[in-house]
Amino acid sequence: MNNKQKLSSIAMCTVGVGILSWKSHETLEKSLQSYEKIGFKDLFDQAKIIFQEFSLEDKKLAEKYGYDYVGTKENLGIQHGHKLIYENITTDYVLVLENDNPVIEDGSTSFHRLLQAVEFLENGTIDLMRLRHRWKFGESFSLGKYLQYFDVQNRHEKYCHDSIVEYSLERFIKPIKRFLRPDKADRVAGYSLYFEKYPEKIFPEYIKKIEDELFSVSSYIMSWTNQSVLLKRRFYGELLEYADKNPSSRTANGFQDLEKPLNTKWWRDQNFQIGVGEGIFTHNRFDDSWRKSHQAFNQNIAVK
Repeated sequence: MNNKQKLSSIAMCTVGVGILSWKSHETLEKSLQSYEKIGFKDLFDQAKIIFQEFSLEDKKLAEKYGYDYVGTKENLGIQHGHKLIYENITTDYVLVLENDNPVIEDGSTSFHRLLQAVEFLENGTIDLMRLRHRWKFGESFSLGKYLQYFDVQNRHEKYCHDSIVEYSLERFIKPIKRFLRPDKADRVAGYSLYFEKYPEKIFPEYIKKIEDELFSVSSYIMSWTNQSVLLKRRFYGELLEYADKNPSSRTANGFQDLEKPLNTKWWRDQNFQIGVGEGIFTHNRFDDSWRKSHQAFNQNIAVK
């Protein structure tokens, strides 16, 4: 399907997409192919790829799939990459993607979910929208932390990953862990969205049901994520400004990465409302990774 209708033609506000990329050409092409299949780029008023350590292969990929692009000579890190998205996408709303976020829904579903997200952002129901798929979330997304503190009460029929094994002894330990570490338990409660059929009944203080399979979740229990998120450009700039003024002692590959300076007590206390629906993007990598925790980690591409 190739849907030529822009989101802005209905939403009456402009929407852009910025894709952050560093090397990983096979991964980026897989994502661009998924976008091409559904006419994804045509939904937006602006669509640009932000390349770091810009190369001839980067240029060829952008031109092959018809994307505008910006390139830096050196790798400046994830947080600086987000600054470049902010500076180069000037629409009312910005969808932030990384090169390993292919779309996995068809064109009409993707259009509907994106438009729905813009409408709830416009009317103030939510402050940002997560668009990573709830059921096919892909790599580097562990639900194990939730299971250390909570039992699964009513597993959603669309949950399609490993079976969840509960041991009787753990049922006695979990309440103790929640008592001893209540803040930690609160911070992982948001993962209930990826297991439970009725998360709003388990954590009613923090999760509100907006529509069928669409929820508003307090930032007190759900962190900022660098990928597959849609938000007002103005709000994006405010978050970047805060991160710049409050750098983290922890880094990613030697650089600030936006997630670490944002995901602190400050974020939790703001009570931002985060939209979570069924999503349209997953997380798949086909090249080696610089992340030590990734199954395809390659120390030769990590910054020393």
